[in-house]
Amino acid sequence: MKKSSFWSDASRAGAIIGLVCAVSALLGMLITSASFVFSLASFVAIIYLLFHFTRSRAALYAKEGFSYSQSLGFIIAIALFTGIVMGAYQIVASNFLFTEKFEEVLATTISTYSQMGIMDNAMMDKMSGMMRNYIFSPIYVLISNILSYIFYFAFIGFFISIGTKREPDLFGQEEDSDDDEENSDEE
Repeated sequence: MKKSSFWSDASRAGAIIGLVCAVSALLGMLITSASFVFSLASFVAIIYLLFHFTRSRAALYAKEGFSYSQSLGFIIAIALFTGIVMGAYQIVASNFLFTEKFEEVLATTISTYSQMGIMDNAMMDKMSGMMRNYIFSPIYVLISNILSYIFYFAFIGFFISIGTKREPDLFGQEEDSDDDEENSDEE
């Protein structure tokens, strides 16, 4: 079986998982009463898809084996591309689709902090600007999504990699050497 490119497989898997997460997030924003159900379905889909894609990648390494670290590395590479897709979705959602909802969340958070009285006005202004950048600035949104998905998938990957690692096929190597011996005896 021909081995496909590591980055090609990771980008394809990351794009698929990212689209599933984006659709779930979009449906959660549109139907707020069922947002928990969409979040739970997204979580289950992420675990299933990560296991499926990593197991498919491990199947390519039947003879050599697919170690725990290779499995975890593949999952983290998937997370990179999922973070890019979700970052793009959040940029579009916060700046174009659901701007008023994001502004409402920002205003509620700022008013809660100001009512606590733990920060003076200068600190509140700085925090307000940082939060606005974090929610609406494309660079901050993209970087934060990439980093958060890397940590999220790495945590999940610690457990998935246990089930997807493969030991080398010891008997497959012996069969190859037996075939070589038979061919030399026939000559």
